[in-house]
Amino acid sequence: MSANRGMSRRWGLGVTFGLVALLAGCATQPSGKAGASYTVSDVEGRWSWSQGPYGGEFVLKRDGDKCSGTLDDVVEGTYGDKIEDVVVTDNHIKLTRNGQYGVQNWEGTLTKEKGVLKIVDGRWTKVGRGATGSFTAEKKK
Repeated sequence: MSANRGMSRRWGLGVTFGLVALLAGCATQPSGKAGASYTVSDVEGRWSWSQGPYGGEFVLKRDGDKCSGTLDDVVEGTYGDKIEDVVVTDNHIKLTRNGQYGVQNWEGTLTKEKGVLKIVDGRWTKVGRGATGSFTAEKKK
């Protein structure tokens, strides 16, 4: 009988600990979505961007549910690089830059700060070369 009482006590403590851990996890997680959700129409427009010593502007234009554009690097002196395959999912953006120096896949997190849409945590990878780097961008008003 005392063995059953000990087992019940351990089981009860295990359930209590599990509930406490679950509730603590809920307290640290925001309710609802993890972040704001954006669409292709939100990212349409003129952006300024910075990638280490390089920087310039890019313009995204929507055509139906597709989005593409052009990118200028004023430091590098390249103008009119194509931006293709723009995909916006929740607060994440992906796009492909195809220009004079090759193809790069860019992606990052969309966030709004003080009313300005930004791409933060931006990463790029050069296709076929494995070179990588980071970037940030800010939508112009």
